[in-house]
Amino acid sequence: MSKNTASGGRSGIREVAELAGVGIASVSRVLSGQPGSSAKMTERVMEAARQLGYTPNLLAQSLRRRSSRSIGFVCSDITNPLLSSIVSGAESVLTSAGFSILLTNSGGEPSVDAQRIELLQQRQVDGLILLPALEDDPATLALLQRSETPLVVIDRSLPTTINAHYVLSDHYSGVSEATRTLLELGHRCLGLIVGRDVRPTRERVRAVEDSYRNLGLEPDLLIDSGTLSVEHGEEAMERLLDSSPAPTAVILGGNQLLEGALRVIRRRGVALGSELSLICCDDVALSRLFEPPIATVMRDNVLLGKRAAELLLKQLEVPHASEAVILPTWFEHRASCGPVQAGSG
Repeated sequence: MSKNTASGGRSGIREVAELAGVGIASVSRVLSGQPGSSAKMTERVMEAARQLGYTPNLLAQSLRRRSSRSIGFVCSDITNPLLSSIVSGAESVLTSAGFSILLTNSGGEPSVDAQRIELLQQRQVDGLILLPALEDDPATLALLQRSETPLVVIDRSLPTTINAHYVLSDHYSGVSEATRTLLELGHRCLGLIVGRDVRPTRERVRAVEDSYRNLGLEPDLLIDSGTLSVEHGEEAMERLLDSSPAPTAVILGGNQLLEGALRVIRRRGVALGSELSLICCDDVALSRLFEPPIATVMRDNVLLGKRAAELLLKQLEVPHASEAVILPTWFEHRASCGPVQAGSG
């Protein structure tokens, strides 16, 4: 097979079509990820392209069809295992549909979210998946209100003036179950370490307060809010244990807080499960490997990413009114959560 000398010695789409024994239009359809090709034809075309070392000009393709076949993903902290799982789930769905994913990270800085969104729009992405640091950053909201790019937002509540679809976790149910377990074990004074004022934080606080009232109890709750970080987990746990009276159980509203909280518990020699009960939101390896294992409010983060990608693809195919998908959370009781000691609380 001769090479296409007009393209600098590289094989072209015509050579791929000849080797595969199909028409040029069929090759174009397969390599651009368009529907309508049989599995057998797709295999023949891809094998011919591999043999010839043919690489399609994706930029030219995107200009012709006014589509980049790419999805932008803006997340707040890619070092968080939770977000890594969400991105992995989204990518698996998008790749299967012939889209690539362009991942950007704001590092938890609200002002950077708008910069990342603008960058992705300049790259002419077909859609956006967004998990912003905050819900009320003026620059981000102004940009999204002007945007016509299909948008799916994960675990945040944005103003109704923004045309967005949502994939949300039902934080209320899982935290309610966890709090009810603590109250039934005799705990009355609880500590809650949470992040910024975004939807997950509000839902977790509401769940704890409602759990008291549902059992006919007046809330006795110490709330320490800040950024979801190791440092905040450590500093907040110090403050809670120094308070008078100190809580007999603490709920951490994010896995990023766990390491810092455990540093304080180890340093002070606090016995988890007896002297203090501890519950964390979102499962990580440390939760399971620590002794005793940390009771956890669970959710399927990979599924969260998959549903976000599926919702975006649905919007790309047939634009429709704003839609919200809500996914469950649940409580897994582990040894760090035990009955209150006599005389405590």
